[in-house]
Amino acid sequence: MGKLLKYLKPYWFKVSIIFVLVSLVAVGTLLLPDYMSDIIAEGISAEYREYNPITDSFEIVDSCDVEANPLTCEVNQQSDFMVILKYGSYMLGVTLVSSLAFIALMYLSSDVGAQFGRDIRKDYYQKITSVSVNETDKFGTSTLITRASNDVMQVQNFMTMALRLLLRIPIVFIGASIFAFQKSLTLTIPIFIGVPALIILIVIVFILVVPLFKLVQKKIDQLTLVTRESINGVRVIRAFGQGDREVERFEETNVDLTMVNYKAGKIMSYLNPIINLLFNAVILGVTYTAYRMVLAGTLVDYRGLGDVSAIIQYATLILFSILMLTFTFIMFPRAQVSAKRIVEVLELESSIIDTGSQEYDKYNFKGKIEFKDVCFKFPDAEVNVLENINFTANPGETIALIGSTGSGKSTVVNLIPRFFDISCGELLIDGVPIKDIKLKTLRHLIGFVPQTATLFSGTIKSNIAYGKNNATDDEIKEAAKIAQASDFIEEMEERYDSLVEQGGVNFSGGQKQRLSIARALIRKPKIYIFDDSFSALDFRTDAALRAALKENVKESTVFIVAQRIGTIMNADKIIVLHEGKIVDIGKHDELLKSSDVYREIALSQLGEEEIS
Repeated sequence: MGKLLKYLKPYWFKVSIIFVLVSLVAVGTLLLPDYMSDIIAEGISAEYREYNPITDSFEIVDSCDVEANPLTCEVNQQSDFMVILKYGSYMLGVTLVSSLAFIALMYLSSDVGAQFGRDIRKDYYQKITSVSVNETDKFGTSTLITRASNDVMQVQNFMTMALRLLLRIPIVFIGASIFAFQKSLTLTIPIFIGVPALIILIVIVFILVVPLFKLVQKKIDQLTLVTRESINGVRVIRAFGQGDREVERFEETNVDLTMVNYKAGKIMSYLNPIINLLFNAVILGVTYTAYRMVLAGTLVDYRGLGDVSAIIQYATLILFSILMLTFTFIMFPRAQVSAKRIVEVLELESSIIDTGSQEYDKYNFKGKIEFKDVCFKFPDAEVNVLENINFTANPGETIALIGSTGSGKSTVVNLIPRFFDISCGELLIDGVPIKDIKLKTLRHLIGFVPQTATLFSGTIKSNIAYGKNNATDDEIKEAAKIAQASDFIEEMEERYDSLVEQGGVNFSGGQKQRLSIARALIRKPKIYIFDDSFSALDFRTDAALRAALKENVKESTVFIVAQRIGTIMNADKIIVLHEGKIVDIGKHDELLKSSDVYREIALSQLGEEEIS
């Protein structure tokens, strides 16, 4: 939690005002019982009159026992309205000031808490979008979402409550104790018998509840994971008729979370009635002590009665402050767990470090790619997934990569935009090591279309223009035309203003791929990477798209990762990968003769006549 306190620094002035307001509210709370005690002590008085048989009249005396001598003792109650008005005005003024301070406190603490949470979410989002894929994969999407939402909210709520209570609680506890001692040491004895009892009760609850609150966070993670998988895989679930099974799976996870919350709530439900019982027992103890003092003759006037009234209120404040501190400490472990989970992400160190130099920011790159003895292994792995990768891709060339599943095709092209860093060897663009080029500059050179076509909620226009700031309508239409997307776009009612739902679920796989390709084309980069981006296209659209690409990206270096031989037959250079190594390089006709691996792949898809 301490590591997140830095997010309060920009709001130090507001926090300072909050501390002043908290002090005003606390002092106002302490003064009201004292003023009420003074009203009773000074505003009300009793005049004792005793019958004198000599004068045959009632005379004023210091005191007499009305119960013992009802015929010879009289008591006249008197009140001083000016005293009541005086202290009543004080109470009204204190109440007004503390009420205004409390309103301002609630507003400012909510404001600071909201901005505190906003700043954490901002840095959190920037962190997960800046680190490499390898770092985020260690956590998983569901837990990253939970940490950004539920965990940040837990920390934000705790911080808001802490701003309101943490300073107020000690002021009220210490102040109420001092005021109570000043009124009567004897009457405070029941209070300080009740305080240890309350603390023991709180410790027991704390020990029982805190582990459950920690478990709740893990259960929420699991529920998010199950929900996300069910939503993302809804088509597969329906296709296999596993809807009931997934409902049962969700229900099981949901019940687990509910039961943990139920156990925690059950324990907390015992707390309130026991605390109320303890509160009333303390008040009863103060009242009984006052009764004994009256019988003993040590409490004989309205001053003593006023002290009893004040001490009962101070007793309530002391016990209530301990109770509030308890709730704060009960929330703290949950917030602490959430804070730790957030800090784990905020302190992530990306394995991809931007070590590039600004001297290449305006360098006139052409797009020549050179792999020199490149090898790669994932962090913490012992075995390389790529070994001795050597080839050159020149501007204007189309380089195709093919191989069996897991052969390393996508890994090779992912090294170019530095989604992963090479483990050994050299990877150069126009003779410049890619690590010497700033990431922003490097990735600006590349138009990347990943295996899974990703669309963002918005419109078709905004999705295509995502690849280029301030893209014109003509550029958007041109990119869509080259990507063979203009036909189905023009058939839609809103055309380029047609809405794209979350994840592009209102488009087919082929349509999403074409829109993703258009998004890359609009950048007109020096290097294109199509990572199995034609897999959902029919053969006619595939052929038309490749023909349009050949015509419009003549000066760029094009990488195509594909499974279909038909997609790469006309590539200038085909690289055949097997188990992370290049086994053959050449053109289609050459590889059919020289490469057993390539010929096997080709024959598995096409007949003898088609491949020749």
